[in-house]
Amino acid sequence: MDCVLTYLIYFILFSVSLAIILLASRLKSSGAKLPPGLMVWPVIGETLEFALRARMGKLERFTDDRMKKLSPEIFRTSLMGEDMVVMCGASGNKFLFSNEDKLVASWWPSMVKKIINSPSLLGSPSATNLMKTSSHIDEFLKPETLKHYVGMMDMMARKHIDIYWSSNINQEVKVYPLSKKYTFDLSCQFFMNVEDPKCVAKMLNEFDRLMAGFFSLPIDVPGTKFNHAIKARNNLHKEIVEIIGKKKKELKEKGDQWVADDLLSQMLLKSDDDIEMITTRIKGMMLASHETTSSSITFVLKRLAEFPHVYDAVLKEQMEIAKSKGPEELLN
Repeated sequence: MDCVLTYLIYFILFSVSLAIILLASRLKSSGAKLPPGLMVWPVIGETLEFALRARMGKLERFTDDRMKKLSPEIFRTSLMGEDMVVMCGASGNKFLFSNEDKLVASWWPSMVKKIINSPSLLGSPSATNLMKTSSHIDEFLKPETLKHYVGMMDMMARKHIDIYWSSNINQEVKVYPLSKKYTFDLSCQFFMNVEDPKCVAKMLNEFDRLMAGFFSLPIDVPGTKFNHAIKARNNLHKEIVEIIGKKKKELKEKGDQWVADDLLSQMLLKSDDDIEMITTRIKGMMLASHETTSSSITFVLKRLAEFPHVYDAVLKEQMEIAKSKGPEELLN
């Protein structure tokens, strides 16, 4: 009986405390002119529903439901412990992309920064500048610079298709996982000039664990996805630091004859950033290119399969390009 009474008291205290938190949160925002939003749990917000929709492959339902209930143009939500506003439609996109560094600024949720940032940068003032690419990175990513890497991308795509796609001609080919692997292989080559399959596979495993932490509860205790993501960040950090050490040794040995043909080499030559900042920037670049590129490849192939007449037109165009090239000649 005493045990039941104790649990009942704890339950009442918890319920009252939760009600006070919700009420305080509501009163705090009542005086401000904010977009419409649903009542959400403190800290957790709508992260669980967002993650569930993403896992089911129906993430658009999360947005569509709120556009119907709240507003077709703008609504408020809370994800990953952060209050957010979602702008919908062409007018929202125009406002967002035409006011960068004016009315809006690039920003990462605190839990994402904890996962991406190198341990020594957490809480550092320099960490606030990570979203801004430095001049040498901008120079490296210019179209006139990127066109020199088209041949390398073509060669890697052919190799990847031969190994992972053509060899499974009588089996089901899962496009999205293979697209992510191709994108990651390309990132390792493009950003760090890393080709060793074992090294790339090891980093991809850590990167997948890191990515899984983005849509988890920000609870850093053993066994949670967030904790696994933090460990993966540290392991990935060690791998990149080791690659930097090898490149520095190579630079010292070759001197002026050393060719800086990847982003990391360019950063070591021209950047004033320390190793911690360079490592974090590389992880950020890999993150920015990973899901976006692989998702685009997947949806392109999905749409081509859904619209045969478009597929036929694209195939005809590509065959004409292939006929204009030699048997082993790469794209340029």
